[in-house]
Amino acid sequence: MIAHVVFIKLQDKATATEIKAQLESLPPQIPEIKHYEVGIDEVESSRSFDVCLYSQFDSYDTLKIYNDHPAHVEVLAFIRERVTTVHAVDYTL
Repeated sequence: MIAHVVFIKLQDKATATEIKAQLESLPPQIPEIKHYEVGIDEVESSRSFDVCLYSQFDSYDTLKIYNDHPAHVEVLAFIRERVTTVHAVDYTL
């Protein structure tokens, strides 16, 4: 099992709810997703990111299918217009 964790810093945190909704629209469209959580930061410390995605996939092959899926690509384009920084970590569980 592969964990895929993404931290997103937004240009305007007011868009966090819309980004969360966009991301949460993906699991019904992409069967390779085994687990999917999207959270919006509530503490707002100087080290906080605004949105976090935690997801799981059976393998790096299924993670690639997710990454290349047209619905995911569309959501990424939406997000990229609104971010300042994105960090990701992928690891084997």
